[in-house]
Amino acid sequence: MDIWDKLIEEAKKLIQARYSLECHHVRVAAALITTDGKIYSALNTRTYQSQLATCAEIVAIGMALKDNPHVKIEAIVIVHGPDGYIVSPCGKCREYIADFSDNALVCVPTENDDHEFLPISDLLPNKYIKRV
Repeated sequence: MDIWDKLIEEAKKLIQARYSLECHHVRVAAALITTDGKIYSALNTRTYQSQLATCAEIVAIGMALKDNPHVKIEAIVIVHGPDGYIVSPCGKCREYIADFSDNALVCVPTENDDHEFLPISDLLPNKYIKRV
């Protein structure tokens, strides 16, 4: 099993263990690998009002930041539901991922229930320019 498959399995394992329509509406899991080889996985959280939510990608990135304030993401996978099918990150998360690595690879679904890893720049073209 290569690292990409391991990352997908990590996310699927987490959502299958914690999927819930009731308790905080947990429906999505994310797993990422940093450029130094560490894997972090996390769940989304959502209130019953559905207006307050935190995406799994942001939680996973926060966990990585806890260990390394200069973290760079090598790749990230997002899965949905008890079957753990791969989904693309929302626009907010695309910006968040790009902020932590211009070269991050993002697993996205393709036709025929397959997937591929694309650079975040393909999913967020013409990103705003960071000014310091």
